[in-house]
Amino acid sequence: MAGEMRLQFSLSIRKQDGNIILLDARHTASFQATVTGTKGPVPGAITVPVLGVAVNFGELTTPSICTIKNMDAVNWVEYGIRDPGIDVFYPLGEVWAGEEWPIRFSRNLQEEYTGTGSGTTPPDNYFWIKAHGGPVVVQINAYEW
Repeated sequence: MAGEMRLQFSLSIRKQDGNIILLDARHTASFQATVTGTKGPVPGAITVPVLGVAVNFGELTTPSICTIKNMDAVNWVEYGIRDPGIDVFYPLGEVWAGEEWPIRFSRNLQEEYTGTGSGTTPPDNYFWIKAHGGPVVVQINAYEW
């Protein structure tokens, strides 16, 4: 069963030096996308340790749209890809205390890339999230393509 996702957002940046406005930028956008998957949201609220944790998307065949909400009032988290084969974490973004951000995963999430070409091997790289300052509860809501 196909469905629809609608994303709306606005961004306003205002920098002021005394009474002089140095920058006043505004951007508003919205769009709709078709959602054909039926599963989600997963995994829900998880406790993220300082050393990090692989995010388990459970029953989702291919995770797509996702929101990450940091429920902590002080500590922040960073997310990215971790390659367990060489024990390397590649940070991609941060979610500060109290923030929530949407992202769309690549359909090739978790594919191993060796040499040229697209990822075609079994899952090897994982979406990884780690806390800074202490364990953090994070609400992760991912949906199928």
